[in-house]
Parts: sequence; C-alpha cells; structure tokens
Amino acid sequence: MKKTLLAAALLAGFSGVAGAETSVTLYGIVDAGYGYQNYKYDHGGADATSKSSGLRDGTLNGSRFGLQGSEDLGDGLRAIFQLEQGFDVGTSEGSGGFSRQSFVGLSSDAWGTFTMGRQYSAGVDTFLVDNGFNMGDADKVFGSMGMNEGNRVDNSFKYTTPSLSGFQAIVMYGTGDSGRLTADGYVASTTVGRANGASFDDRGSRVSVGVLYAGGPVSAGASYDRQSVYGNDLNGGDASAATNWQVNGAYDFEVAKLSLAYGQDRHGKIGWGGSVEDFADFAGLGLGNFFGTDFKSNNYHVALSAPVAGGTLYAGWGYSTSNANDLASGDLYGGISTYHVNYVYPLSKRTSVYGYGTYGRNLAYVRDLKGTEAGVGLSHSF
Repeated sequence: MKKTLLAAALLAGFSGVAGAETSVTLYGIVDAGYGYQNYKYDHGGADATSKSSGLRDGTLNGSRFGLQGSEDLGDGLRAIFQLEQGFDVGTSEGSGGFSRQSFVGLSSDAWGTFTMGRQYSAGVDTFLVDNGFNMGDADKVFGSMGMNEGNRVDNSFKYTTPSLSGFQAIVMYGTGDSGRLTADGYVASTTVGRANGASFDDRGSRVSVGVLYAGGPVSAGASYDRQSVYGNDLNGGDASAATNWQVNGAYDFEVAKLSLAYGQDRHGKIGWGGSVEDFADFAGLGLGNFFGTDFKSNNYHVALSAPVAGGTLYAGWGYSTSNANDLASGDLYGGISTYHVNYVYPLSKRTSVYGYGTYGRNLAYVRDLKGTEAGVGLSHSF
C-alpha cells in the first residue's frame, strides 16, 4: 500500500512539472489476431515448405507505445520530441530501446520542421497511396518505402517544409553507422553477414528527398533515396551506392479510391521487406544472393478501396520485374506478383476488426517460391 501511494505521488509530481514546461502525450497501438501462412518452393527438383499458424502480432498496425511532446518557445516556434518503441503482444517482448523512432527538433508553422535522430526516410513519408499488409504490402516489391530497418534512418538530420497549398518537401541526410549490406543485397540497419561468412563494413551516408501533395480527392508523392556502402565484397569489392526512386498518386471517387505507384531500384533494394528470409528459411537453398552493382528492378502497385457496409474493402496488386535471371546461372528468378484483399471495420474511432487474404508467386524474385496468407485480428489505439 505504501509503495502504491508513493508511486502515485511521484507520478502526480511528474505530471505537474510536465504540464508547466511542455505538453507530453502517451500514445500507442495494440494489434493482435490469428493468422495462417504457407510458403512453398518447388523448382528444379528442390521441394521445401514452411507452414505456420497461431497468434499474430501487429498485422494491421505494428504494436507500439510512445511519447511525443512539444514546448512553446514563442513567436510560433516549438521544441518537439518523439520516442517510440515496438513490442510483441503475444510474448510481451519489446524491440529494445526506442527502436521505431527517436528524435528531437524544432518546428514552426512558418518555417517548417527540423529534427535529429532515428527517423523515417522520405520514401516512407511520401508513399501516400492505399496499401495492404504482410505479404500484400507494397514493400514486398518496392525498396525504400516500407517501415523496415534501413528506412528508419539512424543518425539522421531531417527538414520538412511547411504545407504550401497542399505541397510539402522533405530533405534528409543520415551519417554512416554500424549498418550492413545484407547477403540479399538490401541495405538494413542491422549486422548481417553473407552465408559464406564474409562480412561488410559500415554503411555510408544516406540521402533521402521527397515531395508530396494532399488536397481534396487527390494525393501524390515522389521520393529519391541513395544509400552509400563502404567496402562491401560484392562484385570484387565494388561499392556502388544503392538507389531508389518512386512516384505514386491516388484519386478518391467517393464510391472507390484508385491508387497507383511506380518505382525503380538500382544496385540493391534499400530497406527491402521482401527478401527470402522475410517469408521463410529458404536461405539454405542458396537463393537470393544475386544482388550487386548491376542489379535493377521496376516496381508497380495498383489498388482499389471502397466503403462497404460501414467498413473499407481493399484489393491490391504488386508486381516487380528485375534482371536477376541475367545475373545468375540457371532459370532461378522471375517477376514478383502479390494479390491481396482485406476488410477493416471500425467498432469505434480507436478500435477496428479486420480480415485479410494474400497470394504471392516468385516471392523475393525466386522462381516458384509461392505463398498464401490469411487471418483476422483486432487493432486498438490509445
């Protein structure tokens, strides 16, 4: 009882100080449900299958909690911060530190916002079109736009202009850190070596720029990302920077909303969420190590969403072609195709139930690597 009273007194004292100096908000999302996945590779005599089912965390929205706040400095200027951590509902395990976002900066309605820390790239901020999730997410075909490692840029400086008639621009620069170029050639912020034991040196600088427009029924965005890589041993030590650009747009006809996106990757896929390991443990088959200086891909996303029975019905198609087959011996690679439907029904402003189904083929560009997913869930925000 004494401990409870002491804790309450400390919290009350903290709240008083926070209220006097700054505005602080605690927020979060808790998302869980049931899901089923089946991935199968059957090509050239190989036969591998991976099936799983059970509780799934963070399907519609990644489960998280965070703090964000601001202090009025006068003349329209504010000091701001945000700290955000992800966690797994099923195990209660956190992602360690504020790994989703952590930044501090200054914001002004007249001059825009400048922040420093771990932040999303312009590719994430400017991808405004409707999207699916899990295997149906557009990040399974696009680089530089998913909320993945590599698109949360460590040690970065970011400036976002104020909104001018619906238009905004974003400029980001990230200094080198302890990230690595992974075995599959997509740049991530984690230490990963190749299957043969070779390692990679620190990643170089990251440049990310973008523009967006939102006004009435129209929304559109575009971005360019460039990730330098120091001393990787792909292609005999060639350290060509990985690059990505994408354009996207949507128009809301009220009865339905049409979304379109197109982009290209060169020399790898930055922050890609679609590697072999993202679907199942097929790395032992020697698949996926075709990236390098000469790699390139063309990426497409088409989606329709419409209000149905009080909720929103979504159908999306993702497609990506690459020159992977030209970079490897044998007929091992092909174009990625994903087909996804979901339905989200709001029980309130903060709580929604959802269901989804997805089919994909040539996942991770691997010919005849196929997958199916289905599930239902509940998402609550606070």
